[in-house]
Amino acid sequence: MIANTEARDFDVIEVTNEMPPNRIGGVGTVVENLLSGFAAIGVRTLWFLVDHGYQPFEIDRMLSEYPCGAIGTPEELKRFAAPITHLHSYHHNPDLIGALNGTRTVFTIHSLLVQEERSNDVKLTSAVGWQEGLIAACNQVVLVSDAERRHYHALGYDRLNPRVRVVHNGLREVAPVPARAPSRVLGFCGRLVPRKHPEYVQMILREPGFENHRTMIAGKAFSRYARDLLREWDIEDRVDYLGWCGGARLEAFYAAIDVLAIPSVYEPFCMAALEAVARGIPVVCTRIDGLAEVLGDSAFFCESDSYADFRAAMLRWAAAPQAQLLALTRAARLRYQSRFTDIAMAQNYRRLFEEVARL
Repeated sequence: MIANTEARDFDVIEVTNEMPPNRIGGVGTVVENLLSGFAAIGVRTLWFLVDHGYQPFEIDRMLSEYPCGAIGTPEELKRFAAPITHLHSYHHNPDLIGALNGTRTVFTIHSLLVQEERSNDVKLTSAVGWQEGLIAACNQVVLVSDAERRHYHALGYDRLNPRVRVVHNGLREVAPVPARAPSRVLGFCGRLVPRKHPEYVQMILREPGFENHRTMIAGKAFSRYARDLLREWDIEDRVDYLGWCGGARLEAFYAAIDVLAIPSVYEPFCMAALEAVARGIPVVCTRIDGLAEVLGDSAFFCESDSYADFRAAMLRWAAAPQAQLLALTRAARLRYQSRFTDIAMAQNYRRLFEEVARL
């Protein structure tokens, strides 16, 4: 085990496969905001990284940048003590359930893997079984939206664990993007998986009214279908694939785009939408799941996840007068500030931890 702290007693031990540097998905973003939220309200936290894929230089960076961190095996969790262990895990490791035995454990599910299977048309049989085992083994399940809780009930997961609560994700306060002339850059941010339809923000470039636009795509896992479209439609010089973006790269991405497009089939919460509206950037998206919950009425919604409806929503955005755009983005930012900050998330988790500790 490697650790950068001598302390052994904490208010909570946060167990994760992913930390903010070089994130694999949304978990690292949530952890980054839990870090700031817990620090702001004084929750003494150990960040325990397990079953990770980081290189030694990345480990060194994490230990130097984030206080009270440890990297080790599930068995080495027993070297530390806290009334609550909070789990964010998507790697199959049977030793983890054994290591949690006898502890008060809260398990946050960032996406239900059965829903990932269905929306991405893939088979995740062993991963689904692993997630279901963790659901049954933990004292409390947390979901990130009311929409996700409805999926949980529809799947019959109450039989695995009826103790389920919603804690919305949160985002640390960020400044709005300064006012500027339109850049004619369309944005997409997220994992490039089928359910998110990353190809739509390429297809729109061939539509009347978008001839002078570019598309900027921030995310991991390059889509072969999307790549082939670039060549087939001869738009390679109008699409920039940035790979994963964080820190200054992420800020530069949001500073460059006029709109964020999220034509997704399934979104448990959608941190990218929250990141956009916090910066005053309009969002075009499907009216589903966490997207509708986060954005309320403050977005240009597609009537379905079809490309035709995405195109119609993009045309509504492009034709919107400046006054409408300002009113929409201001309302979305106020909604974020009132409901979805890092501190609000941290306070909700602290209240939940106190309840579970009394069980």
